[in-house]
Amino acid sequence: MLARYMKHKLEVVSFIVSVVIVTATITQLLADDAKRTKSDGKPPALEADLPKSIDLRSQFKQWNLLPTSQGARNTCSVFTTTSALEFAVSNYYGRGTRLSVEYLNWACNQVIHNETADRGQFFRDLLKGFESHGICSEANMPYRNRFDPQLKPSEAALENAKQIASLGLAIHWIKSWKPKPGISDKNFLEIKSVLAQNYPVAAGASHSRLLVGYLDDSQQAGGGKFLTKDSGKGAFSSVTYEFVKQNVADVFWVETIVKTAATKQ
Repeated sequence: MLARYMKHKLEVVSFIVSVVIVTATITQLLADDAKRTKSDGKPPALEADLPKSIDLRSQFKQWNLLPTSQGARNTCSVFTTTSALEFAVSNYYGRGTRLSVEYLNWACNQVIHNETADRGQFFRDLLKGFESHGICSEANMPYRNRFDPQLKPSEAALENAKQIASLGLAIHWIKSWKPKPGISDKNFLEIKSVLAQNYPVAAGASHSRLLVGYLDDSQQAGGGKFLTKDSGKGAFSSVTYEFVKQNVADVFWVETIVKTAATKQ
């Protein structure tokens, strides 16, 4: 009798210990997940917490980072990625810093082993090119109207690219590329949240654009419009919320993690 009682008591104690361990494990996993969310960019705000409009065009104008045309080349994603990077770099320095679309296209081609075609690039490959080779200033490798497969960066351009790559920029994906275009409501809110933090957002579609603001407007399809920096038009433009929700395939933004002492507030 005593043996059976002790065995039952041990089984109860063992069960209680197991429950405590499982509960502690779940609590730790939830805490770790919260930390990851906090460190990998800010979580999207509730729509009610967001301003009705954001417009970063004045900052682009102040830094003289006005839209330029891609011409006849298929480089909209290169322009968009370069614009996202140069905004973050300019934020670091506290002054406008124009970066090289031509260099980033070259860096991407090194990663994907393309030496012949002036093909459209994917954001993911362009960012791999940046991670591997950096990016230099526009002055060190100006944009050309035609693709030259023999064109290579100078030593000065490569050195400048290393310097810029070391500034401590962080790439944040809101949505990685999927064959079927379209973004979720969560993606949509995060885009607006990032813009409200005064960072532009790169939006990939059949024609890629940099989102530089938004305006809630019930008269527009989807309830508003995003302001864009559009290399196809060589100008600031706009697209509706509905267009972005239905047609965008991948979305990212670039954060300035560290600023120089001169630009810290």
